[in-house]
Amino acid sequence: MYESFYGFRAQPFSLMPDPEYLYLSGRHRSGLNILEYGILNRAIFTVLTGEPGTGKTTLLNKILDEHRGRFTVGVIGTTHPSDGSLLPWVADAFGLDCAGQDTVGYFRTLTLFLGRTFAEGRQVLLVVDEAQNLSLQMLEDLRLLSNLNDGRQAGLQIILAGQPSLRAMLTRSDMRQFAQRITGDYALEPLTEDDTQAYIGHRLSVAGGDPLLFTDYACLIAHRFSGGIPRLINQLCDLSLAYGFGEGAERITATMMLQVALDRAAGGILPHVVDPRTIQLDPDRLADESLPVRPSPLPVRQAPELLSPAASAALPEGADGGEPYRQGLDLKKGGRFDEAMKRFEAAGQDPQYRFKALAQRGLCLKAIGRLKDAADSFRDALAANGAKTADLLNVRYLFAQTLDSIGAADEARAQYRMIHDVDPLYRDISDRVAAMDKTGLFFFRRVALLPPMSWLRSLKERWS
Repeated sequence: MYESFYGFRAQPFSLMPDPEYLYLSGRHRSGLNILEYGILNRAIFTVLTGEPGTGKTTLLNKILDEHRGRFTVGVIGTTHPSDGSLLPWVADAFGLDCAGQDTVGYFRTLTLFLGRTFAEGRQVLLVVDEAQNLSLQMLEDLRLLSNLNDGRQAGLQIILAGQPSLRAMLTRSDMRQFAQRITGDYALEPLTEDDTQAYIGHRLSVAGGDPLLFTDYACLIAHRFSGGIPRLINQLCDLSLAYGFGEGAERITATMMLQVALDRAAGGILPHVVDPRTIQLDPDRLADESLPVRPSPLPVRQAPELLSPAASAALPEGADGGEPYRQGLDLKKGGRFDEAMKRFEAAGQDPQYRFKALAQRGLCLKAIGRLKDAADSFRDALAANGAKTADLLNVRYLFAQTLDSIGAADEARAQYRMIHDVDPLYRDISDRVAAMDKTGLFFFRRVALLPPMSWLRSLKERWS
């Protein structure tokens, strides 16, 4: 309905757990790292928990997309405690025909299946989503299945994802034997206020839109109502876009977001963390929303797709690259990225606009999902001469984020440190560098002495 009006290729806030739209906050990156660590180290059990809507299934889909070709994968999406044994669900997940068999028959069939797969040199990955619904008997079935390995390394790996009640169940005294088999576990938490703003900008950008379509105040209100739960953020933002389209609004404001929340609350069905009837909007913040878009003076994470004002400012009169550059900006704003890139390439022939043109070309490539090409374009921009320090910092930040997205973590960290060396107050760079220093061994909490990222990556390359 509103996609063409706002220049989207698709709905930016769909509730489908699409890994393409995954925003890796610090919390979500740690969760993804734990899943990756469990897979690479052939952990028997890995556990991921979080409140409904925090992104567990999206993380699972992301890790499956990356590793499905190396595994025989079975997925159990839902169960019920009254179903008795879990073995029929496991057999069905792997496409095994066990019709009419009793529990012993199911176990025998699964044993033969695992034995054949192990003999072929393939690993088997079983993913159980909504695992808080498992009964104690079902968990015992999984524990028994986990014993069917070759004595040297685990051929069967199991990932359990569920709500916090799953964690409570696994910490019971009578689950000690099961808990001892869990190599890694992580509890997802809601997004922070800063992450909510970055999350909204990220999804808008992936869908091909303006990452600053929502005002800063609208993002703050979305966080307040949703409590940082991504699914609730999506619902609020999707409805806000529909309201904005209905009003012909160029931007989504806090007033629209509040009206959406009030209408939802009046229905009495959809959840909200804070009663919107208790919210009084700040008149000063509302006045700011009517001003032209500009970088926020607050030390919050800015939407990554925008250059500084200097990088997009009006071009000098008479410059050979000026006209195609301006045309490229207009085409990019309208979502016509392929045409925009041609104009930026023409503008880049003029040395005076080479840096800006390459940076804008990188933004276009990033918007259409060609992240590796975007990284190359940002790299070329940084190698161009004549850019101002502020613009170099902006493009280097975009470059680092893009490297992070394609898995080039070491190079991304190096770029973040270069930014920090120049300006430790730039955006969230101090927090990023501090987090890098704090998590130098890759992981967190109760998992101690884990191998560094570079070691895991080389291990992954050997197994690929």
